[in-house]
Amino acid sequence: MTEAAHILVIEDNEPVRAFIARTLEDEGFVVEQAPDCPVAFSKLRHDCYDLVLLDLRLGDDDGMEILKTIRRQDETLPVIIVSSLQDIHTKVGGFEIGCDDYITKPFQSAELLWRIRRLLRRSSRQGCRDLIRQHLQAGPFSLDIKEVRVYRDGVLLQMRRKLFDILLFMAQNPEVVLTKEAIHERVWDPREAMNENSLYVHIHQLRTIIEDDPSRPRYLRTVRGLGFSFHPRG
Repeated sequence: MTEAAHILVIEDNEPVRAFIARTLEDEGFVVEQAPDCPVAFSKLRHDCYDLVLLDLRLGDDDGMEILKTIRRQDETLPVIIVSSLQDIHTKVGGFEIGCDDYITKPFQSAELLWRIRRLLRRSSRQGCRDLIRQHLQAGPFSLDIKEVRVYRDGVLLQMRRKLFDILLFMAQNPEVVLTKEAIHERVWDPREAMNENSLYVHIHQLRTIIEDDPSRPRYLRTVRGLGFSFHPRG
């Protein structure tokens, strides 16, 4: 897999980006380059990648936002942060959001290649998953994945991040029964034990926001004994 792996290099410094791309291409990798967030999102939206190298300082944009958007949709795409930021809070923050590795600049090309090959060998990806999107339309609901906002028929709905993540997961799997365990695994911190009461409270809160009558839900339905399903057409 490593010889033909498709890698996206997101780096605003042109000499650094060109050096990384040339180093990877010399080793047989297929490389795409993105100098900023808009180009990166465009490429992630239109092509599949086996690994992403991500700088954090992208002009006026924050590379962490790209990582957050990726992780809301794809938990297995390997992401290595390549940054000059060396403070422990930034590193921990990157790992908490979901990066797989963190390498600081300046670095040796041999180390970067070793980390890439190590991640590709360990990757559990089975082919390409859905492309990374910034927006998702589900019936009357428009989800801005990058900005963590939901609109219904153009009207902004106020909701907390966890409610957004539940709705996003369900909108990505329309009319599919999602178990309580699956929702908890996708939305909650893996270190938290599953609490069914907490899940039911969040489902109720989400219904009060998206349903016309929360007591008679059209969109977010309970499938007794199994879990919940989302029906964008109501």
